[in-house]
Amino acid sequence: MNPRTVIAIDIGYGNTKVVWSHALDKQGKSRWGELCFRSITPPVVVDEESTGIGSHPDRVLIELNGQSYYAGPAATLGVEARALDPNYIDTDQHEVLLRVAIHLAMRELGRFVSDIDMLVLGLPVSGFASRGGRLNEIALKPRSIPVPRNMRQDGRTNITVKAKECLVLPQPFGGLRAASENAASDDPIFQSGKLSMIIDPGYRTLDWFVSNGMSPELKLSGSFDGGVSNVLREVSQRIGFDHGTGSLEFDQVEEGLQHGQINLGFKVIDMKPYEKVASDVARREIAAFLGRIDSNRTKVSKVLLTGGGAKYYEAALKEKLPGYQIETMASSVMSNARGFWLAGCDAVSNP
Repeated sequence: MNPRTVIAIDIGYGNTKVVWSHALDKQGKSRWGELCFRSITPPVVVDEESTGIGSHPDRVLIELNGQSYYAGPAATLGVEARALDPNYIDTDQHEVLLRVAIHLAMRELGRFVSDIDMLVLGLPVSGFASRGGRLNEIALKPRSIPVPRNMRQDGRTNITVKAKECLVLPQPFGGLRAASENAASDDPIFQSGKLSMIIDPGYRTLDWFVSNGMSPELKLSGSFDGGVSNVLREVSQRIGFDHGTGSLEFDQVEEGLQHGQINLGFKVIDMKPYEKVASDVARREIAAFLGRIDSNRTKVSKVLLTGGGAKYYEAALKEKLPGYQIETMASSVMSNARGFWLAGCDAVSNP
């Protein structure tokens, strides 16, 4: 008998993270598998899969609304522009990433999944109240998922998948739930009357989430436009002015900051001078964030940092919050998705 299927998907502008129930351990508890891939959906110009030019199990073809897209870890090795759409959850891009995440989970599970017992998705704090109902509607729709190639023995190329239930959470709550999994019983995260704050610099927004014990305090939580895209935008513009290249795509800049240089073919750009630019943007954003939460700051017992942008903001937070212990989550890019999955398991175990 298969365990109940819980799939958690954190679809961000930067990366899509998916966590799924994978197997039972010796104690009978479900273990998870996980995967992270860039949130890019390049349109298909030539279907290389069908022409025989090349195929890759980590590049998934999705047909939607008359257009074909590739997505997944091997969607493209090139540079892909990203559109920051305020109605992101209603875009084709979001739907493509959702379908590919389910496809990859099914592939790794090694079995057909026509019914997902619990699908867990997230939203930025600022959009949670206004868009949560809409995301729940989107999640519960039946959708056509490509069958992984290694599972097409009976000739099926697509399978209709439907979630029986959906849980929509504020994204940083996932990080809080992940942090609680291995926390000591006397940790402030569990104590009523003590506030914990989790700060989540995403690609398009900087979110903060406050809880009283494990109970949300949404009136003390919030988000604003900013995050990693602001850091990359300013670095991109500065490179353009300095080198006459024009503003580079954010993916190029992000990879350059990670590897120390950008190779444009005709020019190699040393990224060392631009690390300070990135740090300065992070400091300004943290200062703006602290201005929004200053009146509540002294009550916070625990501060956690999560999300894919944690590396850009960690030093600024420690500088601007002296005396506070800032705990950066391990594998911070996956923390929210892991917490989503744990919350989904909580929900199916305690309906």
